[in-house]
Amino acid sequence: MNQNSGEHYHGQHAAKRSPIPMIVAAVVALGLIVALAVGVWNVLKSGGESARPTGSASASKSTSTKSPESDGKTVETVKEHHGNSPDCPDADCISMLVNGDLLFHEGLWEHFAGANISATDGTAFNFDPLFEPMKKYIQASDIAVCEFETPIAQRGGPYSAYPIFNIPPEVADAARNVGYQACTHATNHSWDQGADGIARLWDTLEADDIAQTGSYKTEADSLKPLVIDSPTGGGKLGLITGTVSLNGMTADQDWQVDRLRESSDPNHESDIQKAVTKAKKAREQGADVVAIAMHSVQEYLDYADSWQVSEAHELADTGAFDVIYGAGCHCAQPIEKYNNTWIVYGVGNAVTVTSYIPGNETNNQGVTARIQFAGKKGVAGSWRVNRIDWLPTANMRQGEYRWCPISSDHPDGTCWSESEDATQRQRISDVIYSMGADTNVVREWNLTAEQQAKQQAAQQGDQQSAQTGE
Repeated sequence: MNQNSGEHYHGQHAAKRSPIPMIVAAVVALGLIVALAVGVWNVLKSGGESARPTGSASASKSTSTKSPESDGKTVETVKEHHGNSPDCPDADCISMLVNGDLLFHEGLWEHFAGANISATDGTAFNFDPLFEPMKKYIQASDIAVCEFETPIAQRGGPYSAYPIFNIPPEVADAARNVGYQACTHATNHSWDQGADGIARLWDTLEADDIAQTGSYKTEADSLKPLVIDSPTGGGKLGLITGTVSLNGMTADQDWQVDRLRESSDPNHESDIQKAVTKAKKAREQGADVVAIAMHSVQEYLDYADSWQVSEAHELADTGAFDVIYGAGCHCAQPIEKYNNTWIVYGVGNAVTVTSYIPGNETNNQGVTARIQFAGKKGVAGSWRVNRIDWLPTANMRQGEYRWCPISSDHPDGTCWSESEDATQRQRISDVIYSMGADTNVVREWNLTAEQQAKQQAAQQGDQQSAQTGE
């Protein structure tokens, strides 16, 4: 109101002198009104945007940048996604959790049977309690990947175990419920039930909304790389896989199962090239990093066998992969850095029946590994593995089949006993570092300490915000 009366006052005096200054004054006044309106709109818009949730599972922050084109002025903010991990040394991070074979024998699945194991509505078995303790570790990662060792039966059965597997499909349901986003399934048992078994596994995982790769219903599917978006916005992961063996069986078509046959096999070179081609396609489709899973066949070793070493080194030499990891031996194996590529040779079994074979304690244990990649989303060549957190695990807790972390912080209590847990944790640690893995990168995973550190950091951030009035 004062502005309007002021404009009117000056207008009156201008009229006594000349119409030209009056017109100029009117134009200037109109410009001021427009500028004020734009300023108010920008403030409201900025406040509205800052109040919107990011949709990320982890905290993000914004940074301001200056560009030559802006004459040194601050330009739009860029959000940094740090992944669901304890730290991130770059703009973006992706943390990938892998933990070995889902290996089901009848002696395991009978403990989770429902009232009617012939039921076709998903109630024949409930494996959720078996997987449940994994959840906190999966939630502390971005992308969790399982290794589906065997084909699955149709709902209601019939079921079969070793040597030709046909396991309850409710295993896939439990994998979904605990939080696995993807599964690989190129293994030595992939062809146990032929094309029908592959189709059942594919359709069930698809119905459970689990991404997958390794064995295929169609040739077209076999040519597509699997690319997974990090749910925290950190970037995209490409996933490739292959198995050295089909237990002496031969698929109807070679494309039905991804292979990584040994160097003496005439198909060896084409297997390597197929994996590299898929990796390149994954990057063309936006993958920031590419991992490859190797499924071996020599069992119960605490070292990497000759095929694993030669195959992993040959894959690393191609430069197509950011990390290589393995399963299939049902044992924890070493971690190595070769030609600037990290190799996790064996993560053992995620879940399995207890083996009572003397000296075969390795079958009853595994390793959960969280592999963290750091870089800048969409920037080729900026990514690298910056940490690998490993966690020794047992297949039982206090006599019950439960995935159990053999961790020094005992988040779920002891698996066997204090002394036995300590013995097996040290044994696995010795294996992990036996090929010279850098302890600054490869670290034993203590989730309790990690969560406490995050809580303290969050509290400090809240205090700083309160002090600055943000």
